[in-house]
Amino acid sequence: MAGANSGTRRQKPNILITGTPGTGKSTTASALAEATNLKHICVGDLVKEKSLHDGWDDQFESHVINEDLVVDELEDVMEGGGNIVDYHGCDFFPERWFDLVVVLQTENSVLYDRLTRRGYSGTKLSNNIDCEIFQVMLEEASDSYKEEIVTAMQSDTIEDIDDNVASLTEWIESWSETMLAKTFVPRHVLVSRCFSSVNSKTLKVGDVLREARVFTSEDVKGYAEVSHDWNPLHFDQESARKAGFENPLVHGVLVSSMFPHIISSHFPGAVYVSQTLHFRSPVYVGDDILGIVQATALRETKNKYIVKFSTKCIKKHSELLVLDGDATAILPNLEMLQPSHSE
Repeated sequence: MAGANSGTRRQKPNILITGTPGTGKSTTASALAEATNLKHICVGDLVKEKSLHDGWDDQFESHVINEDLVVDELEDVMEGGGNIVDYHGCDFFPERWFDLVVVLQTENSVLYDRLTRRGYSGTKLSNNIDCEIFQVMLEEASDSYKEEIVTAMQSDTIEDIDDNVASLTEWIESWSETMLAKTFVPRHVLVSRCFSSVNSKTLKVGDVLREARVFTSEDVKGYAEVSHDWNPLHFDQESARKAGFENPLVHGVLVSSMFPHIISSHFPGAVYVSQTLHFRSPVYVGDDILGIVQATALRETKNKYIVKFSTKCIKKHSELLVLDGDATAILPNLEMLQPSHSE
């Protein structure tokens, strides 16, 4: 891969929209291009139109892309900025090309229905479903680009796509007003506008709230007493080691309780509507965990606000991701209180 951005300032940003086939890349990219007057480049179409491939793969029923030819074809176009590129791969593009990398994600059942409607079957279908289950595209993007420009967005419904386009449009509009593009979503972002040290702010898309906590053995016992989850993995050293863990585990749902606490402490009266969770790494007693919540979309309705948040927890010192997901909450207003104990 080519080196990082050389430091030249484009007049308009370049955005990569990637993800497993069926997650809505072309639909999102096309709508975003229409909303912002940026140029939509569908790499799949370009490969066919310009014959930028090495033939046809019968097993996967697709062209074998020649990555070098694609890069050569797009080099001058990308230099000028103002492009929205969509493709189901991302690791071969030069890192310097992009100011934001968006990974679209779709629930497996929704993705399965979309792909079967497209005629996917057999190996082609199963491989793409496995790719989404194991979040291959998110890992590829995270390995290929700086963490502060990579963001994941849920793309299950038309409403999700509309919200994503609106949020991205706002980001693009703000990009030209700042010397550096604003951080968008926190799955791979540790710093952004964090308001724990200021007095009063109004929540906007891109804003980050965070809080640190060290989980103790008393926390684990207290949660087990309330939940009746006395799984020996949480209490017995030998059971934990037989299962492949270094020590007894802190309950994953207990760790995730940081998210509603962060939101409600800044917005008293918030109604927590939903939360998706993906458990990535174990948390042990004594681990210093940083919970990070970032607003990714908001909509006013009947004097209240429906806000979508991207949520994650990391080990504070190693920056190891332990869990992530998305939350939706109904807020009575957008004025943030600043709890005295916030990180």
